[in-house]
Amino acid sequence: MKNQRQVFVLHVGTGQSIGPDDLRVMWATACESLDISVNRKMTGPRPPSYGLWVGERFDRKSAETRMRGLLMARGYRFTLTNTAF
Repeated sequence: MKNQRQVFVLHVGTGQSIGPDDLRVMWATACESLDISVNRKMTGPRPPSYGLWVGERFDRKSAETRMRGLLMARGYRFTLTNTAF
């Protein structure tokens, strides 16, 4: 994650999960970049959260719109929260 920053935190609906490879593909597609990373954080008994990371060249608004569309198209219930950077 060199020179990358976390820009969103994703939570999927209860009983739903998303694999790391699928999430990477969706996030790279949404960012139109391969300079991305994703990570999963477990928070006790609660469902995991997923950090979405990106490099320097990034259009936050467009990527967020595309990511929301990709998640909705696959039937996910989710929250996508902006993080400060």
